[in-house]
Amino acid sequence: MSESKTPKPEMFDEINALFGTIAGAFKLEGDAMVKALEDGSMTLEMGQRDDGDRFVAATFTQNGESRTCRIFKDGIHDEGEDGSSRPKE
Repeated sequence: MSESKTPKPEMFDEINALFGTIAGAFKLEGDAMVKALEDGSMTLEMGQRDDGDRFVAATFTQNGESRTCRIFKDGIHDEGEDGSSRPKE
């Protein structure tokens, strides 16, 4: 018998928190983030720094300009053009 691949209910809270954090990082309101994901103007990728810290990299392209934020467990970091990461102000 195979196990269900339906996410556990506690995962929904974590996903909602992640999406809310990402929307806040880009100052998106309502379903603007969902629309950006659907139309491909926002992408999400998993990543890991050399020191082992894991993050979600969210890249949002609007009006021909892209910006990437790395979402860590302890905060949000903007990614510079050189790939460096600094805390979001």
